[in-house]
Amino acid sequence: METDQESLKLIPFQLQFDKPIASQIKIAEWNPEKDLLAMVTEDSKLLLHRFNWQRLWTISPGKSVTSLCWRPDGKAIAVGLEDGTITLHDVENGRQLRSTKLHDVAVVCLNWEEDLDNSEDGISNLSTYEDRTSRFFPSMPRVPHMPGLVAGDFGFMDGNEGSSQELSNSACQRFSILCSGDVYGNICFSIFGIFPIGKINIHDVAVSSSPIDNAYRVRDASLHKVTLLKDLCHSLVLCTGEVSQDGDKDDGKGFSEHKSHDFSCLVLDTSIFSTR
Repeated sequence: METDQESLKLIPFQLQFDKPIASQIKIAEWNPEKDLLAMVTEDSKLLLHRFNWQRLWTISPGKSVTSLCWRPDGKAIAVGLEDGTITLHDVENGRQLRSTKLHDVAVVCLNWEEDLDNSEDGISNLSTYEDRTSRFFPSMPRVPHMPGLVAGDFGFMDGNEGSSQELSNSACQRFSILCSGDVYGNICFSIFGIFPIGKINIHDVAVSSSPIDNAYRVRDASLHKVTLLKDLCHSLVLCTGEVSQDGDKDDGKGFSEHKSHDFSCLVLDTSIFSTR
């Protein structure tokens, strides 16, 4: 008995399900509210699966998908494309709800954050989880489908126009911001993922490690990740580039002697969102 218990302690993870996919997976994101997994394949197809690998829908955006991000309520997913376009899709059927072109180049990162719940029970709710899959999808069939039935009979087609409007309206129940970043270092902010309200470039941001230190800039930066904190007061930016002292001039051979190529984490002040 002791041997069995010791062997269990040596296995921190166990494989639950294994299913091959026709093409290699390059991006995968879990739904924050339901047991659903969105995946992007090398042939630019977006797949949605249940935890048991049941496939719910597949769409082909037509362009290479470079980033994914779920809306905090799990009802919609944002898809970043190689041409700078961001599309929003319905979780129920993959239908495109909106398409906006906020960037001129590939969208390398997306982050959708909802305003922090400051209610008294907000903290206690952080440790609880409720599977809401059944609210949006029918229960898994236990018997074979009858002849003549199609996916639309189970709520996966675009027949109901009112569902799109209801889905869009539900985004306004809680204030949320969608952050998107491209390969040129541009970061865009959109309210509810729909209304663009700001755009900055990390090359134009002067930063310092403390109030008394000199300011520095990241030149020729490559953006990796943008994350908006839940209080909406700060945004974290991960990038690589030439870090040089603010005010250094280009001498034709590069930046001044005070430079280095580093992996940097920048903290941007976005308190304007929290004091809206």
